[in-house]
Amino acid sequence: MSILILSATSDIAQENAQLFLQRNERLILAARNPSLLQALAEKLHAPEKIELLPYDATVDLRDNDAAEDFWSRCQETSRQRWGEPIEGIYVAQGFLPHADTRGWKTELSPTLFLNFTSLAFFLESVARWQEANRECATLRWIAVISSVAADRGRLSNYPYGAAKAGLDTYLSGLRARLFHVGVHVLTIKPGLVRTKMIRGRKQESSSTVVSAQRVARHIDRAIRMRQNIVYTPWGWRWWMMLVRWIPESIFKRLSF
Repeated sequence: MSILILSATSDIAQENAQLFLQRNERLILAARNPSLLQALAEKLHAPEKIELLPYDATVDLRDNDAAEDFWSRCQETSRQRWGEPIEGIYVAQGFLPHADTRGWKTELSPTLFLNFTSLAFFLESVARWQEANRECATLRWIAVISSVAADRGRLSNYPYGAAKAGLDTYLSGLRARLFHVGVHVLTIKPGLVRTKMIRGRKQESSSTVVSAQRVARHIDRAIRMRQNIVYTPWGWRWWMMLVRWIPESIFKRLSF
């Protein structure tokens, strides 16, 4: 199986890449920084199973046409390297703005674009292609990393939460759409994970932070079990249920 990993240099994606390789999968690793991509390829020690594909979401996923061209390039890369189409898509692309609301003036646009809009452009291209090539398409699954932040808009990060909430709703509809053409869609909702994204932020010292390895194992199992939505670690499902139950009259007074 050939798997495309978007934002492959993210910490969680790197862990999942190793798990995929253990099952003899072939990987197209796509990310913005070519040097980090090369370093990742060397770290994984499987040159015969890896192809590198630098991409910049602000260019390659800027609109529908660009996203279609990028998806075509991804497929052509797999065919040229291994003579087979892509069967799995793993999306780890994301951007976390700073908690200080004064910085959101410049960070609002990339927060919405990188966490939602660009991914919608890309996944719509995939969906249209799958439907148009239903008889010969071999895509089996799509797994996309969202966040527990999508479950309710909080004072500290509501632009990020809003983008992820939009992504969650989009993936729910996409899951129903692609079910009819044989593609399973998984929504991944991590809590706090020890990654570069929270390094140097106050969240890093939280007692709820878990390792990227642990989250990757949960994701890998969810893909194989064809789950629709996975909270990771699982306790976040119940915690966020409680958060959603807090009345708005009380919730708006909280500062977390």
